[in-house]
Amino acid sequence: MRNNSRPSASSTGGTPSISLARAMNCTTENLRSMPTIELLITQLQCDSTEARVDAMRRLNTVAKAIGTEDTLQHLLPFLASNIAMDDEEEDEILLTLADQLGQFVPQIIPGYRALPILPILERLAAVEETVVREKAVESIQKIVPLLLKPSTARSGSKEEKQSIEGRNATASAAPALLLAMAKRLSGADWFTAKVSAAGILPYVYHFYNNSMIANAKGGANSNEMNSPEEAKRELRLLYKDLSEDDTPMVKRSAAKHLGQFVESVANLQDDAISRQKSRPVSDSLRNIIVKEMIPMFNTLSNDEQDSVRLLAVVAANSVGKALNVDAKITCDLIWPIVRARCEDISW
Repeated sequence: MRNNSRPSASSTGGTPSISLARAMNCTTENLRSMPTIELLITQLQCDSTEARVDAMRRLNTVAKAIGTEDTLQHLLPFLASNIAMDDEEEDEILLTLADQLGQFVPQIIPGYRALPILPILERLAAVEETVVREKAVESIQKIVPLLLKPSTARSGSKEEKQSIEGRNATASAAPALLLAMAKRLSGADWFTAKVSAAGILPYVYHFYNNSMIANAKGGANSNEMNSPEEAKRELRLLYKDLSEDDTPMVKRSAAKHLGQFVESVANLQDDAISRQKSRPVSDSLRNIIVKEMIPMFNTLSNDEQDSVRLLAVVAANSVGKALNVDAKITCDLIWPIVRARCEDISW
């Protein structure tokens, strides 16, 4: 049996307690001899909330013990199928799950193999509890930039070759999957998913920027990416819809993440270069900023909700960088908005 070769609870440093044994209706000796993943699954399926929370907190430790392949082939499918990601599940369990999954990459699962984690996090990003959604979004934000991260393996080694092949495959497959996730969250019926979408869209957009580079270096056919420029146009439309949503919570989230999204559109996000000096933005990208991002910035900065206005005006710095720090354009397009907010009677 495959399970016989897997580490047991005792061999991985775990010492099952009497209370856990009682919760799971078995002896401590049985628990000690139980394979690690089997113990985790059994514990997650028991009726005791305390035992289930304890199991979820050990998720990362168990994944390390069983290794990358078993985590991908057995643990993730179990979590996707058996954890109720709705109001019936304990918030602490969902919060811990969202946090632990974010730690899987790259400690246990290399970035180019991390796509199976995202559907679970997507579901968590739509739940009602705010802290769970925020943690799920945080984990997605962490994982997406690592999907194409270069390997640290020795040059010319088998591991490096596998990493390069995996990254090329991810660069081809991930854009469509990420775009679909963005559409589902942005177009959801309930506001919770839309709130999360605003925090995820900047990272999906920037992934498209990087995946275009990766495919160009790898010689991939751009058709395999489902027209990246068209996809980025769709992402901008999705963000525009969020900024004009009827729900104040959604507009607040759009305003909060507007600066990040603008920097992604201008291809400035995540660059040490952009933090050290002003990096030129191409004319074509600057035109997009002027025609699409400035109106969005203006709309959110003049929203009837003072909290939306306050969050939106913070994006002025990012908008200015995206306009190449052009004094005349900044004076004409950004300064009037900032000055109006300085005179806002709400604060």
